[in-house]
Amino acid sequence: MAAGLSRSCALAGCRLGRTCAALVLVMSTNASAAQPVLEYTSGFQREVSRFRWTSAADASIRVAGWQVSMDNRFLSDAFLRFDDRLQFRDENVLSVDAEHPIGRRTAVGLSGYMAWFGLSRAFAQDVFGSIRIRPRAGMLVEPLFGVAWDRRPGATDARLDYGPALGGRWRMDRDDLGGYRVHLGGEGTWRLIRPRHGRRTALSGSAGRQFGKTRLRTTLRTSSLRRDAYRAASFLNRTAGAGLPPEAVEATTSDTLDVNVQLEAPVIRGIRVLAQADLAVNARRIRTHHAPENALFFETDFSRRALDAEIGLVYERKDVSARLFAEAGAAAEIRRLANRDGLPVLEAAQKTALLAQADYDEGALGLSTVLRAVLMRRLTASVAATSRIVRHDTPEINQDDRDEVYHNAELGLQVALSRYVSIDLKVFGSYYHAVYLRAERSAENNVQRTLRMRPSIDWRPSGDTEIRLASEVRATYTVDDFLLPGRRPTDQSARELRFEAALSRRIAGDIRILASGSYGDLHLGRLLWDSFAEIPFDTLRTYRAWVHLQAGSRIVADVGWRLFIRSDYYRAATISYIREDGRAGTVSRPGRRLIDQSGPTTSVSWMMGRSHLQVEGWVNMQRIRYRLFGELPEQRADAIREAARRGSRRLIPNITMSASWKL
Repeated sequence: MAAGLSRSCALAGCRLGRTCAALVLVMSTNASAAQPVLEYTSGFQREVSRFRWTSAADASIRVAGWQVSMDNRFLSDAFLRFDDRLQFRDENVLSVDAEHPIGRRTAVGLSGYMAWFGLSRAFAQDVFGSIRIRPRAGMLVEPLFGVAWDRRPGATDARLDYGPALGGRWRMDRDDLGGYRVHLGGEGTWRLIRPRHGRRTALSGSAGRQFGKTRLRTTLRTSSLRRDAYRAASFLNRTAGAGLPPEAVEATTSDTLDVNVQLEAPVIRGIRVLAQADLAVNARRIRTHHAPENALFFETDFSRRALDAEIGLVYERKDVSARLFAEAGAAAEIRRLANRDGLPVLEAAQKTALLAQADYDEGALGLSTVLRAVLMRRLTASVAATSRIVRHDTPEINQDDRDEVYHNAELGLQVALSRYVSIDLKVFGSYYHAVYLRAERSAENNVQRTLRMRPSIDWRPSGDTEIRLASEVRATYTVDDFLLPGRRPTDQSARELRFEAALSRRIAGDIRILASGSYGDLHLGRLLWDSFAEIPFDTLRTYRAWVHLQAGSRIVADVGWRLFIRSDYYRAATISYIREDGRAGTVSRPGRRLIDQSGPTTSVSWMMGRSHLQVEGWVNMQRIRYRLFGELPEQRADAIREAARRGSRRLIPNITMSASWKL
């Protein structure tokens, strides 16, 4: 396994190295002609069974009268499979733009885009030439002419389609147009590849104006996107004629509209009103083209509409600030089968019912407030509260029709006892009630109440030492609205106690010692709400500790040791042991599970002006053990318990690397 893993990692490293080396070579070549502005970042992560390599390169240079900008993003994931082999998923997206002036208001433009996806063998590339005309400051008109290539997986092999591409861009920025500051822009590209087509159009605009101390701003964006892909004909279609490809072209068209309006105006001294509204509309259509004769396919329409509005008052003074806001929102999603009339009755009915299950209408009302006040020179109080009501309506076929109400409140006190010691006390409370309106799910109606208290203290005895202590007490109670006859109650309680501590101490010069630790004790139980009692059924305890030594300023090195321990109840622990006859045996019993992980940690960070290099590594030496409950076979009980106490071991190395160069 180790040899295969090493070879796979070496192969992945070569892939990344070739990509990065090519980018650096291009940048270095350009740098010899002109002083470029370069930024390059790369990274590597190894987490259990996943490896990830990333790189990003941005360049802006001027060479031979051309202003060239380039942006490249590379991602490679490798997953360790059960057969000890790595499965790669590589992606690379590159965009290039170049411009050469040919007059005072005109320039020649050249732009390109390339995207490659290794897992699906998909590849897309566009190359456009253009004339960029700037008739006046803040205006641009740019017609585009080019070619496009697109390779997508077909039913049997990848299919490469190519053809001409047309498009255009325009932009207008005016600082004072009838008193408004206006921005308008649009772009569109059409790819006339056969038998597929592609289209992307977008229009954006914004207008803002200030009337004294009143500000009004409106933004709008609309876009339309069409993307075609090959889809294999249904396995039910076995009557396609000879010579016909067993695939069709599936065209997905998505149209979106987003509108935002913002208003800010003073009311009286110290009080302002803020209001905004957002409208979002999306329509998506899926159509099938070039399908084999008698092919079975489904064409669907999707529509989503959402409207959100918010209005509130803001009060700000030196020692007091307050916010009071009301919000309302509505959203709806509808899915329809567009070619229902051309489908068999049974197929159409099944697909229509499946689509309708996801439809919904939703409305929400909410009220929130925040208040912060300095009561005394060393005492500050804060209050925050939120209330929200949601009505979620679904079609008759969907039983998720429900109403929800949610209340949340937070009270905080901050006390500065001295310049060395400060205390922070926060109390949180929440109430959530869900009511399902369909009789089939009404037994799931429940009320959840939560109360939390979190005190903390910060102590800075000197400029070299910082100590933070915190604790938290939480209680959550979930109660069903009623109990059906013949069923057991599912009311549940969760009570948790946590302690946290952190220490930072400078020993000498740039050398610091850092330590942190926490303890958590969570009790889960069956709740008896009427008598406010519980029957415990599980206890989860966690311990965390990390001690590390940090040294350096420009080059910072860190080395330490990390520990994690978790103990909980496990319903079915499977234990492997050796029987008296020397053969392997297994037994499954409930028991207490203990997971402990520990290991060294290290990191190095190197700052080089605006560039940096960082490497982090840590090793988890994991051990999982059990303390079994219940009776065991008398003759093998000792061997089984010994195997459970011995448990299993695993070594999990992890590493991350990141680098960024800015020139």
